[in-house]
Amino acid sequence: MTADVREPAPGERLPRGFHLLLIGQTVSLVGSAVTFLALPLTAIDLLGAGPFETGVLLACGRAPYLLCGPVAGVLVDRLPHRVLLMSANTVMAVALATVPIAALTGHVGLPHLYTAATVVGTATVLADVAYLACVPNVVPPTQLVRAQSRLELGQSIAVALGPLLAGWLIGTFSAPTAIFADSASFLLATALLPFVAMRPAEYLPAHGAAREHDDGRRAHGGILSEAAEGALFVLRTARLRAVTLATATLVFCYNAYSAVFLLYLTERLGFSAGASGAAMGIAAAGGIAGALAARSLARGLGLGRVLVASLVLSAIGAVLTPVAAVTGWAALLAVALSHFLLWAGQQIYNVHQVPIRYVLTPRVLHGRVNASIRTIVWGLAPLGALLGGACGAWFGTRATLLLSGAAIAFAAAWIVRSPLWAVRTPQLAGPGTPPAHSETAARTEDHRP
Repeated sequence: MTADVREPAPGERLPRGFHLLLIGQTVSLVGSAVTFLALPLTAIDLLGAGPFETGVLLACGRAPYLLCGPVAGVLVDRLPHRVLLMSANTVMAVALATVPIAALTGHVGLPHLYTAATVVGTATVLADVAYLACVPNVVPPTQLVRAQSRLELGQSIAVALGPLLAGWLIGTFSAPTAIFADSASFLLATALLPFVAMRPAEYLPAHGAAREHDDGRRAHGGILSEAAEGALFVLRTARLRAVTLATATLVFCYNAYSAVFLLYLTERLGFSAGASGAAMGIAAAGGIAGALAARSLARGLGLGRVLVASLVLSAIGAVLTPVAAVTGWAALLAVALSHFLLWAGQQIYNVHQVPIRYVLTPRVLHGRVNASIRTIVWGLAPLGALLGGACGAWFGTRATLLLSGAAIAFAAAWIVRSPLWAVRTPQLAGPGTPPAHSETAARTEDHRP
């Protein structure tokens, strides 16, 4: 049907370069998990931020996806991925380091936090799109699903370790000081990139006739026309459009949920920073379980059903925290179980939804397609965060968590109403046709309403 992403042979190993990427990505995600807890706590504890301010802070980190995503896709398709990743990581490291430095000198304020979050968010857009385009240049097509499973497992480990590390750093030092860990993590990820071996240039379709076509189009069109090509490909490809809209719904609802989640833990349940980190860290074991079980579940259920089941599982996990009317240790266990299910569902979903774009997208469009998907998905994230913060101020944090968590289940409707629901195999896979020929099949078969 499309690109060949068959299950690899049992003895086939992922390339060394991928493992270096995986280590760098996991370390930086551990640091980002620290900042996810430490940055809003800096606003809450030092500056007295309420639900709306924490919602704005989260939105500042997400808004660049909407504003900069299309341009990032064009840059990724034009420039070396390694250079872009190293530059973006360095910018994030410097921007994050300004927060603890300002706090130590007594000059931190909400405008500074908003600015730092926006700068980091902008660099994250470029890094995310470059990283997604880099993976199929390092990993052979037959190993993409296995590679994505490892990436999600690494993310789950980061989510498990990050809050625990954040709780210890915040408790031992302070919330702003803990952000230094994230800055250092980006520097380490940058140091590993020069040792990542990319696949040969001829592996990409952007050579020969394909390169001539792409260069001719670049000569006659600008950045906007190039960006539009990626967006139109996403919208015209039925299965890619469905999984993009499902992911956008999930991210929108989850950001509304996240905007008030920490406030609910600290104000309604009385959790300390250490307890919040412990609950989220224990719960992240669900992400590890989900990443490990994802491929086996898809073999049993098929791709369409496992995508739907994982989204419903995420919704069940999200509503458990506001539904459980308990306190003390019971509350800690309830929050841990809630996030266990939430993250298990999300990781199962992500293991399978990301390779779909690799399969359906010609490699010459990887940067722009990934950027278009990121723009659609994460462009809705700041709106979700702002809505969640506003609802938290108007209706209370518990009601906001309940409504936004339950709404995650509506993401499954996009899958059920699309051709993906009929896919009973574990993944979208071609019958062994070479990738260069199967891209034409993808364009012919999937560009329908």
